[in-house]
Amino acid sequence: MFDEAETQIVASFADQAALALRHAEAQTAVSEVEVPSDRDRIARDLRDQVIQRLFAVGLAMQSTHRRAKNPVVAQRLSEHIDQLHEVIQDIRTAIFDLQNATRDTAKLRTILHESITELTQDSPIRTTVRMAGDLDGLPAELADDVEAVIREAVSNTVRHSGATDMAVAITIQDNEVAAEVTDNGSGIPEATTLRSGLRNLEQRAASNGGTCAIERPDAGGTRLLWTAPATRGPARPV
Repeated sequence: MFDEAETQIVASFADQAALALRHAEAQTAVSEVEVPSDRDRIARDLRDQVIQRLFAVGLAMQSTHRRAKNPVVAQRLSEHIDQLHEVIQDIRTAIFDLQNATRDTAKLRTILHESITELTQDSPIRTTVRMAGDLDGLPAELADDVEAVIREAVSNTVRHSGATDMAVAITIQDNEVAAEVTDNGSGIPEATTLRSGLRNLEQRAASNGGTCAIERPDAGGTRLLWTAPATRGPARPV
């Protein structure tokens, strides 16, 4: 049996242990808040500062390219411009990775609207967006693929098509999700990086048991249609 003095010592230790536990729990809670906050801040800085500055450099290089009279210089400038766009795309991928942990529960409709707005906000292309069906109920892996397809297709249109109008439609009907991007531009150039991106879309379609088709409508421009069954993989958390 403990005497009164020993009981007080044990009680004091218990109080200190409880205080330490509460402090540890508080620190954990703060860390859980700060980590997503830091990720969002870094992603925002990359998007609002780094990408915007790279865009400005790219526009200046395009202006110089149009005035270049030496074909060798013009070709090198064109290659550097393509490389710059690749860097911008890599940064956007990094932004997506930073935000992915905090966006797992975000609804796909919201994510798609944000992605399209981000990709087109510095472009003169008039863009219309249509969404229909239970997009927020898509399986998680398929939802990620749909977002990646839209980002690739819209980015290609903005960068390469020379279009003035673009229409984006993401729909679910008869248990099939379809992502369609059409424009009134000059068609698909033979750029190596662009072809690589299109192969990526085809691979994503095949992995989901779907299809990816790229057409030139009679009226001109380009139409990309990506489809997949709408019931693959675990459900996206909501």
